[in-house]
Amino acid sequence: MCIILDANCLGDFHDWSNEDMLPIRKWMKERNGKIAYSDTERFKSEWKSKRLNYKELNRAGQLKLVPKEDVLDAQARLAGKLESDDPHLIALAIVANVNVLVVQRQSDEPLRGGRRRARGGDTALQKDFKKWVRGKIYITADHKHLLTRDTCP
Repeated sequence: MCIILDANCLGDFHDWSNEDMLPIRKWMKERNGKIAYSDTERFKSEWKSKRLNYKELNRAGQLKLVPKEDVLDAQARLAGKLESDDPHLIALAIVANVNVLVVQRQSDEPLRGGRRRARGGDTALQKDFKKWVRGKIYITADHKHLLTRDTCP
């Protein structure tokens, strides 16, 4: 199985003290989990700006490359239909058949009934992901049940 990391959570992903990302790193190491990505300009610039250690993840076999042309074609078909400004993520999920999106928890997110909820509900990206991909959103370690044993297709 693959996941998609929103660029906003890449800093959290590299922070070894971040408890919400610990299940993801463990899943990648122990269950052959991978991060789906494409080598489009948008992904390259986001990953570079967040200093994602692409080479290390690639050497460890923890990345799944999705053809750039396929992602760009899907992105073009989504033009003007999304609420968010992340058509590259939605297109990647559709093309790669990925149904888990990892997003950053808002720092002022309130706790309700012991569970963390995004303030004000879903973001535009989360809404688009649920609508177009019919996927699930991983925000905190409480969502580790979304990480399955399967590997990327």
